[in-house]
Amino acid sequence: MSQYNLEELKMLNQVLFALFIVADFALFLFFQHNAYVFPWFALLGAGIGLGIIVLCWTGKKYTYFIATLLVFTAVFSVIYNWQAIFH
Repeated sequence: MSQYNLEELKMLNQVLFALFIVADFALFLFFQHNAYVFPWFALLGAGIGLGIIVLCWTGKKYTYFIATLLVFTAVFSVIYNWQAIFH
């Protein structure tokens, strides 16, 4: 495998890992609380907090992970609050 292929796999792994973490935590919050009251502050706080922690520990090494973590946090907050926002 070439160096280019390894770098592409590392980036894909970071993106998929961020998606997995946010999706699972959002699903956990959805099942633990009432379907009409989704704790989106908890999801946003966890995503932003984890992004800050990873940024402080690793610097800019895992930029793709941090960026996709924040994007998927915002996306899943809107998805699970869709009924409350557009009702």
